[in-house]
Amino acid sequence: MEKPLHIGIIGGGPAGYVAALYAAAKGAHVTLVEKSGMGGTCLQKGCIPTKRLVSISHLIDKIKDAEKFGIDIEGQSIPRWEKMQAGVDQLVNKIENDLKGLLNNRQVVLIESFAKPCVKEGVVSLELEQGEQLEVDRLLLCTGSNPHRPITFPFDDKEVCTSDDIWQWPDLPKSLTIVGEGVIACEFAFIFRAMNVDVSVLGMMKKPLPNMDKNISATIHREMKKKKIRFKGGKLVSSLERTSDGWNAYSESQLLASAERVLVCTGRVPNTSGLGLEENHIQCDKRGAIGVDGYMRTNVPHVYAAGDVTGGIMLAHAASEQARIAIDHMLGEETHAYDVSRIPSAVFTTPEVASIGLTEAEALQQELQISTGVFDMRGLGKAHAMGEITGSIKLIVEKGTRRLIGAHMVGANVTEMIHETAVVIARQGSVDDIIHTVHAHPTLSEAIFEAAEDVFGQACHKPQFIRN
Repeated sequence: MEKPLHIGIIGGGPAGYVAALYAAAKGAHVTLVEKSGMGGTCLQKGCIPTKRLVSISHLIDKIKDAEKFGIDIEGQSIPRWEKMQAGVDQLVNKIENDLKGLLNNRQVVLIESFAKPCVKEGVVSLELEQGEQLEVDRLLLCTGSNPHRPITFPFDDKEVCTSDDIWQWPDLPKSLTIVGEGVIACEFAFIFRAMNVDVSVLGMMKKPLPNMDKNISATIHREMKKKKIRFKGGKLVSSLERTSDGWNAYSESQLLASAERVLVCTGRVPNTSGLGLEENHIQCDKRGAIGVDGYMRTNVPHVYAAGDVTGGIMLAHAASEQARIAIDHMLGEETHAYDVSRIPSAVFTTPEVASIGLTEAEALQQELQISTGVFDMRGLGKAHAMGEITGSIKLIVEKGTRRLIGAHMVGANVTEMIHETAVVIARQGSVDDIIHTVHAHPTLSEAIFEAAEDVFGQACHKPQFIRN
C-alpha cells in the first residue's frame, strides 16, 4: 500500500484549517501548526465576532422601527458592551472547540506553536519554535494578514487602534473617528452608529466602498447620511493629535474630525514577518505577499501558499478556495486554477452589499460590449412587507453571448442572494439561466429575476419608457 503524503500546514485560519480537513478527508497525513487560536483572524477577531455585532446592530435598528410594525415597546434599548463581549467570547470558544473536534475526528495532528518553513537540499520541513524540525512531503503556508498600521499614527491599541483591538475596549465610546473608506471601515461605521456612537468616517477616496459598483457606493453614501454618519472623503489623514477629551484627525493642517477614539481601517498586509522566507529563497513582493501561480505553488518546489498571505483579494472564502486548489494539486488530482472572477464579496453594512465578477466600469475598460439590467428593491412586495426597500440589483451581461459577467447588489439579505449569480458565473452561464428559473413569490430573490429580464427591457414590475 502506498504511503500517504505528509502535508504540513502553517496557520489555522480559513485557508489552513480547511486545507487540513480537506486533505485528511482525501487520505493525506496532515500536521497543522497554529499558535494564536484556531480559525485565524476570521474566527478570533474578524468575520465571526463582527457578524455578531452586525446581528446586534440590526436588532437595535428593528427595535427602533418597532412602532412602524404596530409594536409598542416600553422604555429604551440600551447597548451593553460588556455583555456583547461576553457573547462574542462564548461564540468564538464554541466554534474553536468545534473546529478542534473536526480536526481530531479526521486525525489531523494539531501542534500549538509558532512554526516557519525550512528548505534544505530539496527537503521541506516545519521548524517549530523549540528548534524541532518535522520533515514533510508538501508544505502549505497560510499565515494570514495583519491590520495595516500607518507609521505616523500613535497607536496605543486602546484609544487609537485597529479592528483587532476593539475587543479590548472597556466600554463603547461616545464618539468615534474611523480612518478608511473600505469594507471594514464601513461595516464598523454602521455597527457603532446603531449603538448610538457618534461616528465620522474619513476616506482617502471620495466615496465609501470605492472599488464597488457606482450604484452601491452611492447607496451606501446616502444611507450613511440618513443615519447621520459623517463621511468625509478625498482627504488623506496625515496625523492624529491628542486633546484633553480625545483625538483630532488632520489632513496636513486641516482638522477633519474630533472624537473620543480612533479606529484605523486602512487595509491589511500579509503576515510574513519572522517566517524566514528570504533565507529559504521563497519569493514575495514589497508588501510581503508570497508569490504563487494559479495552483498556489510558490517558486520553491513542494512549498505552496494560500489565503491572505498571498495578497490579492483578502476574503476568508477566497482563502478556503485557494487551499482546496493547493491540496488537490499536491495530491495530483484534477483541479482548476484559481479564478478571482468566481469569488463573491459580501459586505455587512446596513443595507448589505454583495458583488461578483466585473463592474460596469471594468467591463467598459476592457472594451466589452455589454448590456445591464437593474431592478430596485422597492419594486418587490416582500421588500415592502419587511420594511426593507432600500437597494437594487444590477447584472452585467456580455452582448452576443448573453453571458453573465457581473452581479452587484445592495439591499437586505443580498449576502445570501449573491450565490445564485455566483453559480451562473462559475459555469460561464447565460443570463437566460436566471430568466428560465422560476423564482418563488414573495421573495427578495425575485429582484435578481427582474434584473435579468430588465437586460432585455422586459421586467414586469418595472416602469417602462414608452416611445411615441
